[in-house]
Amino acid sequence: MGNPLWIAILAALALSCSLNAESLPPLKGEKSPQTLDEVWAGYDPTIEPIEAETLKEWEEDGTVVRAVRYCIGTFKGQKSWMGALYGFPKHRMELPALVQIHGGGGRASKQACIANAKRGYATISLNWRADDRYLSENDLPKSAQTDWGAVDGTQSAGSRGIEPNNDLRYDPVPSGRNGGYFLRTLAARRALTFLQRQAEVDGERLGVDGHSMGGVITLQTAAIDSRVKASAPSCAPPIDLEDTLSARTYAASAYAAKINSPMLFMSPSNDFHGHVEDMEWIMDRMPNQEFRIARSEHFNHKHNNSCLAAKELWFDAHLKGSYLYPVRPAIDIDLNTEDGRPRVRITPDAAQPIDHVDVYFSRDARLSSYYGSKSRYWQFSKPVNEGDRYVASIDLFDLREPLWVFANIHYKLGEHQLTKPSTTMTSTTRMLMVDADELQAAGVKPDGVTTAVIEDFDDDWEREWIVSKNSCESFRLNNPRVPIPQYSKLVLSVEDTGPSSPDDLAGLVKGLVPDRSSTVSNNKPGSLRVSLGDLAIGEYLADIKENDGTVSLYPFDLKHTKNGSALMNWADLPNPKISLKSVRGNLPMCSKLVWEPISVSDFMSNRPFQLGEVDKANGKTTLAFDQADKIVGRIETDPQSFRVHESIVEANDVQGLRVHSPSEVTFFLKGKFSKFQATLVPGYQASVTFEVHGDDRLLLSSDKFSGTSEPEEIEVDMSGVQKLKLIVTEGGNGWGGDWAMWANPVLDPQP
Repeated sequence: MGNPLWIAILAALALSCSLNAESLPPLKGEKSPQTLDEVWAGYDPTIEPIEAETLKEWEEDGTVVRAVRYCIGTFKGQKSWMGALYGFPKHRMELPALVQIHGGGGRASKQACIANAKRGYATISLNWRADDRYLSENDLPKSAQTDWGAVDGTQSAGSRGIEPNNDLRYDPVPSGRNGGYFLRTLAARRALTFLQRQAEVDGERLGVDGHSMGGVITLQTAAIDSRVKASAPSCAPPIDLEDTLSARTYAASAYAAKINSPMLFMSPSNDFHGHVEDMEWIMDRMPNQEFRIARSEHFNHKHNNSCLAAKELWFDAHLKGSYLYPVRPAIDIDLNTEDGRPRVRITPDAAQPIDHVDVYFSRDARLSSYYGSKSRYWQFSKPVNEGDRYVASIDLFDLREPLWVFANIHYKLGEHQLTKPSTTMTSTTRMLMVDADELQAAGVKPDGVTTAVIEDFDDDWEREWIVSKNSCESFRLNNPRVPIPQYSKLVLSVEDTGPSSPDDLAGLVKGLVPDRSSTVSNNKPGSLRVSLGDLAIGEYLADIKENDGTVSLYPFDLKHTKNGSALMNWADLPNPKISLKSVRGNLPMCSKLVWEPISVSDFMSNRPFQLGEVDKANGKTTLAFDQADKIVGRIETDPQSFRVHESIVEANDVQGLRVHSPSEVTFFLKGKFSKFQATLVPGYQASVTFEVHGDDRLLLSSDKFSGTSEPEEIEVDMSGVQKLKLIVTEGGNGWGGDWAMWANPVLDPQP
């Protein structure tokens, strides 16, 4: 016989859920919550039945995997359900368990469940974004999918912010309970409850692990739920320091002061989402200083194996007690030195065997925006071991920028069960941030020495590159010591190590530029691929055929990966990253990468003149995208897709350069033309202006065009102009729908 009191309580709870009682208490006085405590007041994730159901179960690689759904809660009278994968090692009990949370582009991960199971963990992996790939990849019915019901916890635009601006908002006033991150955090807290209800799980040993947006949810869940005994937020979060209701009650930064459990910050040095300076802000405000940092130097939004090992050992230390995690290494800096060079001192935990210590510093140390500063150049300084600490001196080029410094201690690893093999684990110091005024006041002495050598591939060169077997990439083009000459070639010297087969690399070209008539990516065997820029922003590629020792590249030998335009000047790089990759075989041994200054006449004589090969009609040259030297922004090559307002009847059949603001299309004229003519035509939703530039001088600026504006014919003098740039800007009300056309664009030759 069961306990009558417990039977009555369970019956009451079941009745409450069946009557769709709200999971969140009503707002007091229907007023917006003013603090984070008020946002979460009255909510207990353990009270409501979890109502879990298994939609599918199978075994894979020693792991029991279940596709499950559990009740997140009841909102506005309707239940919300989370679809998830739950996995655990077969025939194991009393397991530590993890909530695994994907980022914005992800979904529930079977691989994470299996990998964690091999390491002795149960895992529930959430599918909060309700991505249908989750169903197809795991052969699941639609009933297994996440259903947020009357609210929106997905990544849609309607889930952002706290305003009550759509029907899926929970509160009728601005409220931290309205946004998707609150709902996702609540769902993660319910996932902890799910784990506590599983027979295989020790409910006192729970952790949370998430990446990107999942990292934000991880941090918030760990901060607000005392059941979390360890967490590892990855690449998160961006902070909000505005004095707004959202910043105080909804943003991830509002949770910093509530983090009381052990936390490992997985914080790559160049991450676009979780900036290193934002992590420092959060760490300063945590009441519990039992945190660590694992920083993959030079990486953006991903981690190297040594940092991934640090994460897995973090959970082993706190949820299993099977690893003694090193104490966070101390770091300080002395600016008042005899030689005027800042001296960094690192004191690591000597209880663990140390493999090596790396010190990194950056001068790109400006506070960044959400999309800014991904390409920070972190310079390496090799420390010297002085007893119980390591000391490194830093050579500064100038004192105009701040100085940021951190160190990575790489501890040796013995036999550990790791998902990805690694001989070391990384433990990172706090980051020191010294502003320019402080450097100057301390009497730090810069040396100001410049060089044309980008990389000498000497000892420790890999410390400033991301290196793999067949590629390496670096942000060394940001080095202020190596100014980029306006007229120069990029020259790479390599050591011929000989081919392992006829199709492998035998060497590289000596003074040979690629065939400019070939495609950007010919993928021929025995070639080196040189890329500059960032794939997400704008990348230029050149494939170099094999020869015997040196590669020489003009900027215009590199072609844009998306629109095929050439890089006409090194200064036009949108994000100065360089990547060297072997198309087949290992990357050859490189000996030097330098800028080689050349004469203006040499530069211009080798610069391609694409318009010189264009067929002319009536002596005029018609411009097209495939003749452009550079294209920035969105373009459209199908003239039939261009729509104009119904009042502009005569413009329905126009052809020309169709672009979307903001855009720039650049043509190299070589001083061969006398005038430029075109008709300016706005798209039916447009609000734009047109600009014509010659050699970076503004030659024409139009009035603002709306979708109903009449087309306008223009004629601009091009006498002596080397470079024509056609710009379309948004008209002051955002760029949405801003399609426009340079119709019938032609150049008249010099008489």
